[in-house]
Amino acid sequence: MILTNRQSDKVGIYLRLSRDDGDKIESDSIHSQRDLIKDFIGRNPAFRYKKEYVDDGYTGTNFDRPGFTRLMEDVRKGVINCVMVKDLSRLGRNYIETGRFIERIFPSLGLRLVAINDNYDSLDKNSGDNDLVVPFKNLINDAYCRDISLKIRSHLDVKRRDGQFIGSFAMYGYEKDGKNKNHLVIDEDAAKTVELIFQLRLNGYSAQRIAEKLDELGMQPPYEYKRKQGLNYNSGFKSADKPTWKRETVMRILNSEMYTGTMVQGKSKRINYKIKKSLPIVPEDWIVVENTHDPIIEKPVFDMVQELAALDTRVSPERTGVYPLCGFVKCGNCGQSMVRRAVTRCGKKYYYYHCSTYKAGGDCTSHLISCKKLEEIVLRALKRQIELLDKAERMISFLSNDSGDRSGVRLIRDQKEKLMAEIERYGELKAKLYRDMVEGLIDRKQYEELNSRFDRSRSKVEESLRTVEQREQVLVNNQLRFQPWVENLKRYKDITELSRSAVISTIDRIVVKNGDDIEVHFKFEEELLELARYAEEKEDERDDMRQLYEKSC
Repeated sequence: MILTNRQSDKVGIYLRLSRDDGDKIESDSIHSQRDLIKDFIGRNPAFRYKKEYVDDGYTGTNFDRPGFTRLMEDVRKGVINCVMVKDLSRLGRNYIETGRFIERIFPSLGLRLVAINDNYDSLDKNSGDNDLVVPFKNLINDAYCRDISLKIRSHLDVKRRDGQFIGSFAMYGYEKDGKNKNHLVIDEDAAKTVELIFQLRLNGYSAQRIAEKLDELGMQPPYEYKRKQGLNYNSGFKSADKPTWKRETVMRILNSEMYTGTMVQGKSKRINYKIKKSLPIVPEDWIVVENTHDPIIEKPVFDMVQELAALDTRVSPERTGVYPLCGFVKCGNCGQSMVRRAVTRCGKKYYYYHCSTYKAGGDCTSHLISCKKLEEIVLRALKRQIELLDKAERMISFLSNDSGDRSGVRLIRDQKEKLMAEIERYGELKAKLYRDMVEGLIDRKQYEELNSRFDRSRSKVEESLRTVEQREQVLVNNQLRFQPWVENLKRYKDITELSRSAVISTIDRIVVKNGDDIEVHFKFEEELLELARYAEEKEDERDDMRQLYEKSC
């Protein structure tokens, strides 16, 4: 029972609410707690109100709360000598920690604790019920909190797997949809900065140089930008003085697949409901849902930026960007990367690539080649690819204007008919072979040998038919001409100088066997060969049709 005949003239009332603990707003709101406690004090003159302490939105699973911290400071200063709460769950829901405060810390400080709805008064030494009831109630509060925590986590996981955004703040470049807080929409102003960051990266800028460039352009870093938008946003990248872009901020943006329209969540997990600390989760277990929001960065661009992470992208002090071929040049002997080095002769610097294995004293030769010469070779190779594409496209465009069924599709279909006829012929041969064995014209051994030979031959023809059918599908839909790599390559039609972005988007690797034997491998080699082959087939077919027409005349 609460002893109303024992005076406490310095009462501090403590109010707490947290929906994370499953607290009901209707019954446990700060307003209702305050009214209940003040009404109780008003009806009991032995208690005199001194001060109020509030933690609105703080969990009861720990005592790291600003209002409770101020309360304990005032207790130690003697400002208050009694704490009054609506019930013990307002004080805390952690069974062990709440018990420690009630049984050890408060008594040692001479602090009286009153919980109105639980009819608890720490000065009531005559009631033995409290020795059993209070710990039991604390245990129930703890178990209730654990149960609510599990339900909340399960509910959030369902929303994550459904592709709904559950974060408190949208990542830089996006904002929460005003009609649906679990959906992201593009923030046009911030999105322009994100696009610039990716473009600078493709142009060879390091993350540190990108950060410096953004500062030079006066771009607000994410923390400052969100604060200016009126969001109560806190970040580990906050600057103590003038807000500036950090390398870590740039890298976080460059590595975020969220910018491609893919929702990536569940990267970390709380240890348990009592501890705020989170542990990272391996990428294989992240919750990833594609096409949940509009992309700022196209997937091919994002993938190219990720590929750069594995390349040699060191930047010399006198440059703002990476050299065009860094990370792409491989030794034709050992397969390792070739590195750039400078040689000074007669006061003039010359630059070369040489094998990194040789440089480290390994078993390989230098494969030394001038940077200037290599860049010229690569530029010529790129121009040849562009010319080949241009020629193939012009030829296809011209031939596709022919009337009737005189197209590459007809040629493919003719090939299909021949292959299907051949497959049917092998079927007839196998049937005839079986009849010959039944009639005694050949023995069992001869039959099995010839039948096996026919099966192998038919399998090869069937494989050829599948290949032709795949090519037919590509040609019928005219898909090949509109692959992303085609437009990407055509962007560099008028290129006169090799750039980092051109190398990144078109070249797979450059193999240096010796000074005169250089192999430039493009990302789209097979596709371009297929396109050129198609154009040649159409041209040959047109010539054949023309000859037939001339003979018929």
